[in-house]
Amino acid sequence: MKKTLSQAVDFYLETRRQFGFGLVQTGVELRSLVRYAEQSGHTGPLTSWLAIQWAQEPQRCQPSYWALRLAIARRFAQFWLPYDSRTEIPPPEYFGPLGRRRAVHIYSPDQVGALLKASAQLRGAHSVRAATFRTVVGLLECTGLRIGEALGLSDEDIDWSAEVLTIRHAKGGQTRVVPVQSSTMEALGRYRCLRRKAFGRKAGPRFFVNSQGTPLGYFGVNRAFHQLRRALGWTHRPIPRLHDLRHTFAVRTLLAWYRSGEPLDTKLWTLSTYLGHRHLADTYWYLSAVPELMQLCQQRFAAAQTWASRGADHE
Repeated sequence: MKKTLSQAVDFYLETRRQFGFGLVQTGVELRSLVRYAEQSGHTGPLTSWLAIQWAQEPQRCQPSYWALRLAIARRFAQFWLPYDSRTEIPPPEYFGPLGRRRAVHIYSPDQVGALLKASAQLRGAHSVRAATFRTVVGLLECTGLRIGEALGLSDEDIDWSAEVLTIRHAKGGQTRVVPVQSSTMEALGRYRCLRRKAFGRKAGPRFFVNSQGTPLGYFGVNRAFHQLRRALGWTHRPIPRLHDLRHTFAVRTLLAWYRSGEPLDTKLWTLSTYLGHRHLADTYWYLSAVPELMQLCQQRFAAAQTWASRGADHE
């Protein structure tokens, strides 16, 4: 019996997540593909024409986003072809090559404060929505967690006495332990009290919940962020994203080490492990991607050259 496109997507996501892949954006995009197929009256397996038309449905975006969407559909098609030979694999690089990292927004302390303050505008049952969003944003800013890692936390993943978080099933199937500051633990404790007061045992195992007391999903927190971003008038390029809080954490950490003269050779390994990067190159990328870090690198290199030349003169 042939599966529908919706069933095929569900099977694909479930199978890959069992191997530790989060697939947050992939899940969002593929379910969008399913809705597009249903709304356009498409029946049967995935076709190249359907994937290309869906990929370029968003109009106010860069072609690189179309390329990303088509690449997601292509990976799904390659997976599903052995199960349904009628599946068509979309052509590679139809909208151009992938591989360019998008520009990141580095939040200033004032911007983070403005975002946290604006969260009071969010309303929901028992005022939990505003508190949940504020706590999630604060946690992302203080730890550099991926949004999926924060939303996946359960009560048992928080060690209150040791002040560490256990991040399970992170990107690539990794599990890691993340130490946090006492002030962060205090904020998490206040949120836990509010959540228990509002929902009691009905809240379930997930730490962060929505206004109904069920696990908070990516759509919910992202929708709230977009609402507040519009209210704050943040329209400059690159447009701030929730994921940029992770970039901000990494950049601030590196800047602090640079300014204090810390040896980055060993420190970069520490940061890479803390962030859950699978490759050290993902951490090194910040050194060239952020102008202020690049400038500091050049200054240190120039200083090293001066020192070396003086040493040569003395020999």
